[in-house]
Amino acid sequence: MTDISFQAADYPEIRRALFDLHTRILKNPNLDEIKTCAKHLGLWQHKTVSYKNDTELELLMDYRVYAYRPNGFNMAEKYLRLNKNSLSDYEQALLARMRLARYAVYQVEASNGTDAVTVADVFIKTRFTLVDQHLAKTATTGMVLASHLIDFGDFSIQSGALLPLNKALLHADEVVDALERIDDDHFADYLIDPANTAKLARAIISASIRLGHTESVKYQDV
Repeated sequence: MTDISFQAADYPEIRRALFDLHTRILKNPNLDEIKTCAKHLGLWQHKTVSYKNDTELELLMDYRVYAYRPNGFNMAEKYLRLNKNSLSDYEQALLARMRLARYAVYQVEASNGTDAVTVADVFIKTRFTLVDQHLAKTATTGMVLASHLIDFGDFSIQSGALLPLNKALLHADEVVDALERIDDDHFADYLIDPANTAKLARAIISASIRLGHTESVKYQDV
């Protein structure tokens, strides 16, 4: 695989490629995997997947691609392993980054109004540039969001379902319990490991569904 250098200016191309890869990854669903993921998120009711709105469906798809790790790796890595010979160098490089996507809670500090926002990780306090044309034009200072982040070195891109947070969601039992299980002496190290943040994703997404947060998603300061 040729080393691919991704630039912030490549954002439109990266977004198109991400959408295409998501579609291909989810094209032939494994029913047992869907059932397990739906159970994790509280979306399995009466022996079937039950969701109230498009947001919940998007959160389920997002969870399946990035957070569900039945053999120690997510579906992005599984797709890369099984299809490497038929993938372009660009697709392989993007999937290699998708397999390391971590779930994070972050707060908007500033926006250039065009294509990027400066955000700070709420829990581990790191700052980074998030390239997102829509968010750069709509975000306000103090907005808190949660999503999977794909790291490209000098910048990151959020992928999957973007979930605005409020205090009730951050204080939900599922989220508090997930955070309390982390050793304070290794808090930052724990939350940069994608396998660990998958547990945070499960807690936040399931809490958002249980609390009905997905029915009227609104951006709020915390």
